[in-house]
Amino acid sequence: MISGQRLVCFDVDSTLLAVESLDFALVRKLGPAANEQIERLTSGGMNGTLSFRQSLIARLDLATLKRSDIAAAAVDLRDQVTPGMPELLTALRQRGDRVCAISGGFVDLLRLALRDLGFEATDIFANTFLWEGETVAGIDVSNPLSDNGGKPEILSRIGRQRDHAAIWMVGDGVTDLETLTAGAADHFIGFGGIARREAVAERAPDYAETLDALAGSLLG
Repeated sequence: MISGQRLVCFDVDSTLLAVESLDFALVRKLGPAANEQIERLTSGGMNGTLSFRQSLIARLDLATLKRSDIAAAAVDLRDQVTPGMPELLTALRQRGDRVCAISGGFVDLLRLALRDLGFEATDIFANTFLWEGETVAGIDVSNPLSDNGGKPEILSRIGRQRDHAAIWMVGDGVTDLETLTAGAADHFIGFGGIARREAVAERAPDYAETLDALAGSLLG
């Protein structure tokens, strides 16, 4: 029997958070002069002109990140929550929805901010760094979220844990839209309140330009 509970999953970077978390950490390390180069690589992965894995690796190659860099950025990311998002998540949970976070970002960067937003560790699905001592040495490519097609796979896994009335995905990038085109999500809402990705805006069946519009789609 299918329950009345919806599964509502959110992308994190430029959705739950008002920044790209890896980019945030890189700019803290390299300074604002690196913004343009970082943004170009990020946009390539979000719009689909680069594979998501290519985008991740190229950005990580820009700087040598230490554990201390990641820890400091994780603390600062707690102040980068998208305005209005805590209230929306509370409303969804009060409605009885199951809410999860699926991110191409890195759990070491995101854990504190997502905890503040009410996510348990079991609600969080994200990439993981590989380490050599105190230095980030790469990404765990065995994690499906490290490349295109990973979010549909993870969303399908979550959905199989129990029956849901419907499975929804919210996000700004093509890796989020893939959950719909691959059949893992029943509904997809593209979110442009932080970053408008034209490849998503043009193809998403439902697109929210603002947080209020997103809330209307999810709660209406």
